[in-house]
Amino acid sequence: MATFLRELIRPAAELPAADVCLVGLPLDFGTVLEGGRAGAAGAPDAIRRELRRYHKTYNLEHNVHLDALRIADAGNLALGHPEHARNHQTIRQELARLLGQYPRVVVLGGSHDGTYSTVRGLADAHNGQAVSGINLDAHADVKDKPDIISSGTPFGKLLREGILTGAHFTEIGLHSNLNTWEDIDFLHQQGAHIVPLAHVQADGMPEYMQRALRRLQGPGFVSFDIDGCAEAYAPAVSAPSADGFTPRQATEAAFLAGRSEQVQLFEVVEFNPVFDRDNQTARLAATIITAFLSGLAASKQA
Repeated sequence: MATFLRELIRPAAELPAADVCLVGLPLDFGTVLEGGRAGAAGAPDAIRRELRRYHKTYNLEHNVHLDALRIADAGNLALGHPEHARNHQTIRQELARLLGQYPRVVVLGGSHDGTYSTVRGLADAHNGQAVSGINLDAHADVKDKPDIISSGTPFGKLLREGILTGAHFTEIGLHSNLNTWEDIDFLHQQGAHIVPLAHVQADGMPEYMQRALRRLQGPGFVSFDIDGCAEAYAPAVSAPSADGFTPRQATEAAFLAGRSEQVQLFEVVEFNPVFDRDNQTARLAATIITAFLSGLAASKQA
């Protein structure tokens, strides 16, 4: 039996069939466009290092063994083209390909604008079917900027283009003073569901995450922006905040996402290793991903 998670992860070329595939998005230009801190392009490699050296294949809390999971790693996408739109085209094409090959894909990111194209790839893998999803984040990321693909625009673009349906989309953890009235009003107009951070802190993550998962219809995604976690736990993000999720709340959300059959795309984004302290944020990102994998193992073990 495998002891460490690193023993289960194999290059995708060696695992053409697997339970889940990892892929890295070394991308930060979309964050820079919003005035955020550059450096998220280094996130995939930093997360992999913590996944490989830190986590084991047994989850004590849920009494779940992960060693039966087949985990492929497709490496990092080549996103160095000087034209931002071309990099997004690559993301969309490669995610569609991976989601056509593997039942679930985990994205290691990378600025949040990547989600605009990972989710389009999810839709493409299902012949253009509208998708549903959950964003765990301090920010709504629905700004109306038609000519710009930035970290502040992905869900607004997906909703306006009809790729994502508001009735089956939930934003969890939005901060009280980090979102504009216009953005929140837009989400209401779309029929989307909003869970302020204060509600999660008062009632717990499982209550709202389970509700959001029940709303999913058709192909589903969960995007976890790690700047939704409080800066004390996640200092190395593109846009840090004093308040936010605790690691406990983050791992609860990820575990529940892993248990859901409808969540085919899971992301951890906006980790910026340039600003990390003793790999603290990288370890948290890896812990969140491991919680997702534990949920997936639990669903297979049930």
